[in-house]
Amino acid sequence: MDVLELNGGRFYLRPLHNDDRIDDRPALATVMDNPDEFIKQMRASDSDYCWAICEQTNVDMVALGHYDHRTKTITTTPIGDPERILPNDPVLPPKSVADAAEAGHGVIARWVAAALD
Repeated sequence: MDVLELNGGRFYLRPLHNDDRIDDRPALATVMDNPDEFIKQMRASDSDYCWAICEQTNVDMVALGHYDHRTKTITTTPIGDPERILPNDPVLPPKSVADAAEAGHGVIARWVAAALD
């Protein structure tokens, strides 16, 4: 099954990219040694599902979401400082990178419940 875009309200989850439109490799390089290999492995896997977690008005990854179907585990990893406040509409309550990771975890759990298990 292909990784689909998932809407999580203030945050959305999208497939990982390393192309001329969107390049997640710089963000991934802050949390792993070989982002190119990681993206390649995730695309080839039939049991790993991985997303870039983004603020609703931006394509930049602020957290990494991963579901391992073999172990039935969801992990989310903040990109950079988890306490960093994300830029967004000033009428909305401020959200941090940690908030994005937490919201992404919930979105993935709902997707797993509906689509896989």
